[in-house]
Amino acid sequence: MSPVRAVLFDRDGTLVHDVPYNADPARVRPVEGARAVLAELRARQIRTGVVTNQSGIARGLLTEADARRVNRRVEELLGPFDVWALCPHGPDDGCLCRKPRPA
Repeated sequence: MSPVRAVLFDRDGTLVHDVPYNADPARVRPVEGARAVLAELRARQIRTGVVTNQSGIARGLLTEADARRVNRRVEELLGPFDVWALCPHGPDDGCLCRKPRPA
């Protein structure tokens, strides 16, 4: 068993190509190598998660439902993740859930 218990990934630009304020699941495209890395981690029983800032929600450019649909498409293409953490706030909102804050 690996001493690493979990790996957290950013969504846009890391797992999938960055489409600013993406509200359309049809525009989700995995980055090269993402499937292979995730398969290797899962084969080693290492948990995977996604931590993503989605300020487009606070800006009114997409809804939380849109973001959830995009996230479901990511999972359809790359497999299930153990954890999803999404911050819907803008950079100046002062929330505790926006990366890189620990909440």
